[in-house]
Amino acid sequence: MISLQKMKLKTILKTLLLSSFIVTNANAFFTDYSLPKVVGVKTITDRNSVGFEWKSLARYKNINRINVYRAEAKKGVKQVYVKIDAITNRFATHYVDRNIKPNTKYFYTFTTGYGLSESTYGTIVPVKTKPAYKAVKFVEAKLVDTGVVKLLWVPSSEPTVTEYIIQRRKASDKRWFYLATVKGRLYPEYVDFTAERGNNYFYRVFARDANEFISKASNALSVEVK
Repeated sequence: MISLQKMKLKTILKTLLLSSFIVTNANAFFTDYSLPKVVGVKTITDRNSVGFEWKSLARYKNINRINVYRAEAKKGVKQVYVKIDAITNRFATHYVDRNIKPNTKYFYTFTTGYGLSESTYGTIVPVKTKPAYKAVKFVEAKLVDTGVVKLLWVPSSEPTVTEYIIQRRKASDKRWFYLATVKGRLYPEYVDFTAERGNNYFYRVFARDANEFISKASNALSVEVK
């Protein structure tokens, strides 16, 4: 009898938790015009992320979440806002979206919610992310000894770059493979001691910052290893 009651209690708890998850992560069923709107939104953008700050909603005890909506700008098409997150803390005044593309325009808006109810959209906030890092100018890939290839490139002009990623592929292979990481923005060379004689290789270089944001690929240079 006790075991049966415990099973029923667990089932009820699971149902409540699931209901809470659905209400938090899905769109609300009702629009409540009495719920406060999110206004006074400020932004700061980067290449693949954007940060938001808004006026505190702590005084509104009738809300338990702040919903985040995003739409990618498209010409000639009505913007479709998709809920990307729910902040279950009315005291929060900041949010960062890290799942966006560089050099792209987005629109954001926020709502408040409680239970199955949700406010109307707050201020529509346009955002344009910064362009991607320019490709590294790869200037030389040459055989300097038996099975030894030296690579040279022009250091990135971006002060936030911290390292370079080297990739290599055989001429007979379409896939690129990771070869090495070179630390330091101003360090412009790498020596490959692993090249096998009798192969023709292609090399390319990427710049990367401390947040692991990577530039476009450099031009590819080929070397015949003798």
